[in-house]
Amino acid sequence: MLVEAIVALGLLGLAMAALSTLMTQHLRQAGKNTAFMTAISLGEQELEDLRSLDYNSIASRTNTPTTDGVTTYTVASTVVADSPTANMKSITTKVTWTGLNGPQTYSLYTIYTQLQH
Repeated sequence: MLVEAIVALGLLGLAMAALSTLMTQHLRQAGKNTAFMTAISLGEQELEDLRSLDYNSIASRTNTPTTDGVTTYTVASTVVADSPTANMKSITTKVTWTGLNGPQTYSLYTIYTQLQH
């Protein structure tokens, strides 16, 4: 009976060690997912802010770093006029931050056109 109890405790210990590894991986992945979702949201917000400007006012810019309390994000937009053709602006917005795996970047790309009245 004592041997059975020792074997049962050993199996329980192995199962708990495996579960703790899975929980650690889950928490890390959840943190990464949160960081990427925040970056996507900040990038979309930047594009919407640019869209709200008059066409002639749309220019390259870098926003001051934004933090969610844990991670600091920098949003930079590069605007190329007359690209891909006249009266259009191609915009690349990059959100950068430092995550668990080092520096991370999320990029968005769009083209805005000047409306003719």
